[in-house]
Amino acid sequence: MGAQKVPLEDGYAQTPLNTIKVYKHRAAYDYQTVHSIFASTLVSHVSFIGTDADGDPTPINLPLTAVLARYDPSHPLPTSSTPPLSSSLSHHANLNRPLDLYLHGNVAMLLRRAVLKNDGTAKVCIASTKVDGVVLNYTPNGHSLNYRSAVIHGTASLVTSAEEKHFAMQMLTNHMISQRWQNTLPVTPSAIKSVQILRVCINSASAKLRAKNMGLADSCEIAAQGKNVYTGVFPLYEVLGEPVESGYSPKRPVQEHLDEWRSTRNEQEKEYAMQAAENQEEEAVTIREHVKKIEEINKLKGVY
Repeated sequence: MGAQKVPLEDGYAQTPLNTIKVYKHRAAYDYQTVHSIFASTLVSHVSFIGTDADGDPTPINLPLTAVLARYDPSHPLPTSSTPPLSSSLSHHANLNRPLDLYLHGNVAMLLRRAVLKNDGTAKVCIASTKVDGVVLNYTPNGHSLNYRSAVIHGTASLVTSAEEKHFAMQMLTNHMISQRWQNTLPVTPSAIKSVQILRVCINSASAKLRAKNMGLADSCEIAAQGKNVYTGVFPLYEVLGEPVESGYSPKRPVQEHLDEWRSTRNEQEKEYAMQAAENQEEEAVTIREHVKKIEEINKLKGVY
């Protein structure tokens, strides 16, 4: 069964460019699902057409920090040094709407050159992926991963407004570490000059997800042969470890917002991966039936 189409106001229209064709039931096109994947990853991969040393077109892929947001001069970001956690995340909270994507780079970045060479814009394809588990099956071809992946197609251009650039830098910083912009020293004018921000206007996007255990065995007869073969899922999730101080702040306690962010993020990462590894309700009943059938097959073979 294919993915449900979402109303245009709730998500991205399906086009030949973004429509998932393999495992269609894992596809999603709604804003919340697509955007949440980018919001949960620290690195995205940006692909575009650049030029090689001979000046010929060549595909280029760059790992960059990316954040989804919508610049609104009438809705400034928090400036307090110690805002509540919910306040600092408010611009991330509403992902279920049209958004732009901001990329962080520097003046020597290849993507910046491509934009300048192409009259100020460049078509890009941006991918972001979370791996949530390693799936073990009876046979090699049945192995898989639990994952969340999203792909965006859009048009990149340089941010020239000082106010929008400041907004994007704050969003990018707090995307990596919640509330960090408000709890650090002000950025210097020279640092702002060296940073390049690109805004990507999103034209289309889609997501693809797998969140389940092994699923149903292809054959009870094959499963009956795998008496000593373990099947299941190793949940996989990112963990922020204990901070290691720089040497410039000996014996200085970690700021409270950092402890809160680390604890919350670790709990969320683990909780999702563990839940994704569980058998889906509709398959659990069939799996129990399969287990009984496998036991019967083994009894007939005299295997106990």
